[in-house]
Amino acid sequence: MRYYDVSLIHPIPLIIFQPSQHILQFACSKAGFILYHLDPNPQLAKSNPEAAKSALGKALELTKANVLFTQEAGDDVNYVDLTTGVIPEIRIFDFAGAMPFFSPRYPHLRFPVHTGFSIVDKEGMIAYKHFLLPSNNLDSLLRDTGVNKALDGKTPLLGELVLDSNGIPVKTGKVLTNEEVWKANAWPEFTSVLNREYKEIPGVGVVL
Repeated sequence: MRYYDVSLIHPIPLIIFQPSQHILQFACSKAGFILYHLDPNPQLAKSNPEAAKSALGKALELTKANVLFTQEAGDDVNYVDLTTGVIPEIRIFDFAGAMPFFSPRYPHLRFPVHTGFSIVDKEGMIAYKHFLLPSNNLDSLLRDTGVNKALDGKTPLLGELVLDSNGIPVKTGKVLTNEEVWKANAWPEFTSVLNREYKEIPGVGVVL
């Protein structure tokens, strides 16, 4: 089970249950988010779902996440059901009504997002594929949001969640900047792509 909490520096937080994590890492770097990663033992959700819910709930509370991403299912665990157990308002909310999501338990949360393909029985969450934004227009989208500081290597990117012996977050720790994440190789795949340490395999793909 994996949680990610992305906290916009300027500031908008967001949490995620293992969708495409490398895409998310680059998106956070590009947009100026701080990414918190909570990754308990995958068996925890099976053996002790209440503890798994406590971990997510505490992560939401500590980081004040504005967005939560979760995988739909994995390792014989329905993560949408677990998420709904933490945020029951998802059961009664429907984004089709074009109203902002609200939970009195986590009043900062605005977007619960899942990475599944279907929206059936998940109307209280946004499908990840519907949450993607067009590229090359981030500056214009953020123009009227109070985001004035230019992003650079000093922009915070990776936050730390300090866990207790049971895997429950107890506080937030150090935050690494973009430059520190790269130098420390905190995200190996992220760093290798930036360093162009990959192989390009020629072939014929779909041309749009």
